Amino acid sequence: MKKSKMNVWLFILPGFIGVLLFYIIPFFMSLYYTFTKGVTDVQFIWFENFKDLVGNPTFELATKNTLKFILIGVPSVTLLSLFLSLLMSDKLYVFPRWAMLSPIIVPVASALMSWKTLFDNEGIINKIIQLFGWNTVDFLGGKHAMGFLIFIFIIKNMGYMLVIFTGAISSLEKEYKEAFLLDSNSKLKYSFKIVVPLITPIIFFVVIFSIINSFQMFREAYGLYENYPPSTAYLLQHFMNNNFLKLNYQRLSTAAFILVIGISILISVFLNFQKKFSEE
Repeated sequence: MKKSKMNVWLFILPGFIGVLLFYIIPFFMSLYYTFTKGVTDVQFIWFENFKDLVGNPTFELATKNTLKFILIGVPSVTLLSLFLSLLMSDKLYVFPRWAMLSPIIVPVASALMSWKTLFDNEGIINKIIQLFGWNTVDFLGGKHAMGFLIFIFIIKNMGYMLVIFTGAISSLEKEYKEAFLLDSNSKLKYSFKIVVPLITPIIFFVVIFSIINSFQMFREAYGLYENYPPSTAYLLQHFMNNNFLKLNYQRLSTAAFILVIGISILISVFLNFQKKFSEE
């Protein structure tokens, strides 16, 4: 028994050391910068960095855009993938799983090249619009920039979430459906009264996973707009990356700390809500 436990720790230890060295220790080291100013002549200023950050208009813009991205993108991915998985429930995986997962597997640079080919000012979509005599649409910039990022986020993540949902639905016992259809012939009612409540833990998982994935959209945003995107698509990741380039570690660390706290609170709320829902 002791030997098996030792073997388990031997397998866990390399990964744990990596997480400790590259994530946990640097995070706590960055907390030092949140309460100081200066590089050579370091002074403790306690919460002054937080006060300065909260009153910063650029940080406020980035926070507003990031929240907007999450509040629109995450529910859209969750609802669309759930809806499609319910439609496919009778013929699960007829559509190849590799095709569902391909958007998240394709390298970012290749995907962005395709998006630009389609939606750039001189792209295929605008060429078709011009054939009808209409004005071209700036899909990648201006007021459409945020919508375009959300569109990419949905396309990239929907197939992966669809696989998760279809896997959960396929694991349900067939007796549930057979018993329900004895009283009702409505597959729609079966989906919403039986299937959705039974896979509620999976729905919560997809929501949390989508929130985490939403913060990984910086690669696409940076590939499209680099350091300074349109104001409608300026995210917290841009704010932190620009401060890193300016070597403003105090502001960078303070923003990262607030972001971690915000994500932790958000996920805790979802987990508590899930716990109360499952108890009921």
